Amino acid sequence: MKKLKVLFVDDDINLGGLVSAVLETDYNYCVHFQNTLMGIDTIIQTLKPNIIILDVEIGEENGIDKAKDIATKHPLIPIIFISSHTEEDFITRGISTGGSVYLAKPLSIPVLVSYIQRFTKQQQQQQQQQQIIEISNYQLNLITNEFFHNRQLIKKLSPFEKNALELLIQNSNEVVSKEQFAKKLWGQSLETHNTASLNNILSKLRDLLGDYSLLRIDTIRGVGYILNSE
Repeated sequence: MKKLKVLFVDDDINLGGLVSAVLETDYNYCVHFQNTLMGIDTIIQTLKPNIIILDVEIGEENGIDKAKDIATKHPLIPIIFISSHTEEDFITRGISTGGSVYLAKPLSIPVLVSYIQRFTKQQQQQQQQQQIIEISNYQLNLITNEFFHNRQLIKKLSPFEKNALELLIQNSNEVVSKEQFAKKLWGQSLETHNTASLNNILSKLRDLLGDYSLLRIDTIRGVGYILNSE
């Protein structure tokens, strides 16, 4: 079973060390702790945390302001705010930015863990309900049409783009015929006027994946297309 991954950001090194040690030892979590916001975007993309614990004030940096950016780029990752500031303004601002909960310091680790378990379970249930399919660090939400890389939103696809990409992912490393695409996209056999539309859809998906992606859409001349994943 994979360990639950926690990103913990707090300028209190002693608190960070204590909480990290307990979460790793007693709860078998994988914890990345740091006391600044430096490089946090790269860390999120690399670590792919299941949940983020974020101090409201990190030195002179504002955790709530940063959380706005994180929630926009990584809407699937729950954020737990922690702070010694318990004024209503701080709490409402934290929750309004997308925070799942706002916990006051000094922290109760069992309470913190209860929220970690609650929100990661909700995240997993939400993913199942939303029918998210994944391949090579890419995620496609079949309900909202949102396409993610390392849980970072790339684009909300059109229905045709989503259906075409879904078909390719479900048949990755296998040739998908043009007839299969036609039935998926238009519910009928391929007609001449649909060929140009299909080519246009695949071209847009290629542009979306870029030149350096682990995924590559290749054309099998006269047959169809194949999504190659490394």
